[in-house]
Amino acid sequence: MKPIVKITNLKVIYNLGKVNEYAALRDINLEIYPGEYVTFFGPSGCGKSTLLYTIAGLEFPTSGEVIVNEKNTSQLKHKELVDFHRYTVGMVFQAYYLIPHLNILNNVMLPRIFSVTDINKRLEKANELMNRFGIGDLAKRRPSQLSGGQQQRVAIARALVNDPLILLADEPVGNLDSKNSEIVLKLIDDIHRGEKKTIIHVSHNPKDLQFSDRIYYMKDGAIEKIVQNKRRPDQQQSSETSESDSLSKAYPYLDKNEIEAKLILNQIISKYSIETQQQMEKVISKFIGGKITKSQLVKAFDNPIEKGGFDLYKQTAKNMADLIDELAKNVKVVEKETKQESVLEKRVKKIKSYLVEKYDLKLNYDETKRLEKFLMDRFDFSLSEIRFDQKIKKHWNDGGMGLHKRTMNKICREIKLIMFNKKFKEDEN
Repeated sequence: MKPIVKITNLKVIYNLGKVNEYAALRDINLEIYPGEYVTFFGPSGCGKSTLLYTIAGLEFPTSGEVIVNEKNTSQLKHKELVDFHRYTVGMVFQAYYLIPHLNILNNVMLPRIFSVTDINKRLEKANELMNRFGIGDLAKRRPSQLSGGQQQRVAIARALVNDPLILLADEPVGNLDSKNSEIVLKLIDDIHRGEKKTIIHVSHNPKDLQFSDRIYYMKDGAIEKIVQNKRRPDQQQSSETSESDSLSKAYPYLDKNEIEAKLILNQIISKYSIETQQQMEKVISKFIGGKITKSQLVKAFDNPIEKGGFDLYKQTAKNMADLIDELAKNVKVVEKETKQESVLEKRVKKIKSYLVEKYDLKLNYDETKRLEKFLMDRFDFSLSEIRFDQKIKKHWNDGGMGLHKRTMNKICREIKLIMFNKKFKEDEN
């Protein structure tokens, strides 16, 4: 199966050659297949929305290629780009972007008006989508008369009215409360399952990841990790997962103090802005790590904002510090992956050592880690046999191993045998 999105060595650099040059995306390589639901996940400013906009043809590469439905987006002419936005990608934004002076029916029909579709067909499709999304009875209302959740359902209906191949969702529940967030996310998942629609979702919230097939973890403009989501509702996984475990998997680039700080913060602080919470997390993390004392923690909460504090009342600051101190003593901290390896990780390391010895591979640290990553993805079935062979045989600069072709052919044949070899299926305890 050919990927519907293929990105190779993508870089997006703003203010190129100037003093304030900034790399929004660095060496992005990925493939997304028809019918997949993937999420670009990471903190604010990590480049996930920029990556989505390059796929949408709203942002263009400084270097590298973005191929969507076998078309290079940076080479599309004006009319081709217009058709691309009508029929290949549909966009859903955090801010809805509905036309305020048009009623809901006309907002949904708008893309089909520009595609010169017969009025009866426009009405039929718009009504079908609105009824499906539970907003059919709101057709004559204006956007200002709807709740946030209703407006976002209108925006999704509008994005789908031309039946695009791919639905792109940029923080689609970022402005919604928990109840409406759940409704909208379930709606997007129903579209994915029912129509086999390719969904590409951007989020900074780990609660939004539940429906994804694969999750791309991003940081500082790069993809740090790709995870096959085994916790989808249809995977029949155990639901008894601790919040700290969920956070550690959602934020693989945080250390244990930062994870614990986030867990504590989730338990005691919800009324503050995201920016304030992030600053508080840093202070709490320093306290947990022993870098500041409890009295310094109180002072940080009590100090005015202009002095880097949070301007709480002194007693409130003290009470919060007491609570944090108590929680820090009782919170179950997730151990680092290096302290407790899974059976699969042990197996992969054994297979890696076996291959290195048998084929006399002279690998440096980076090459060893890449080989382990390929093996991990193959043995947890994140990569099919064909995809594994294709990826591992590529040149190093293209994301492969860069070894001699004959050696790689032998290794690929060896892996096929190992997959069925009982001695490698035994637990290493």
